[in-house]
Amino acid sequence: MSTITTVKSNEVYEGFDVRSIRKCTPSVFGFRVCAELTANGDGSVLIRLTAETPFGNFSKEFSFNTDIDFEFNPISRVSIKVSIRKFKVTKQIISFDLGLEGCIDLPIIGEKCVSKTWTIELPIPGTDAKSIEELSSGDMALLLLAANDKACQCS
Repeated sequence: MSTITTVKSNEVYEGFDVRSIRKCTPSVFGFRVCAELTANGDGSVLIRLTAETPFGNFSKEFSFNTDIDFEFNPISRVSIKVSIRKFKVTKQIISFDLGLEGCIDLPIIGEKCVSKTWTIELPIPGTDAKSIEELSSGDMALLLLAANDKACQCS
C-alpha cells in the first residue's frame, strides 16, 4: 500500500491506497530502488520507479500489460533494471512477478548492486462485489452502519 495525502476544505488527510503497492530493495550505502505499482481498469499496470541515492532522488513512470524487461539510467552512476514475469489478468486481479535491481557506481568502492523479487497481486479498479451474496460480513456491517442515518440519542 502507498501513503496518500489529500487536502479537503483546508485540512490534510493521510491514508493508504489499497489499489497501490510500494516495494523497495534493501538499502546499500544510502541507495535503494522503489517501485510503486497501481492497476489500471484496462488491465495494465502503472509503475513509478524511484532511485533514492546519495546524489538525490530520480523517478520515471511507465505502464505495462505484458512480460517486459526495462532498464532506467537516471544518471551515469545509477542504473535500475526491472523484470516483469508471469503477467496475468483475471476478472478482478492483475498478478505478476516483479524483479528490481539497482546498481550504483561509487568512487573508490566500485559498483554495488541490490536486488529483490516479489509476487504482486493488484485489484483491478471497479471490480467491487456485484451482488449482496459476494459481500463479507464486515462489508455488510459497514453498509448497515452507513444506511443508519439517525443520530445517536445517547445519555
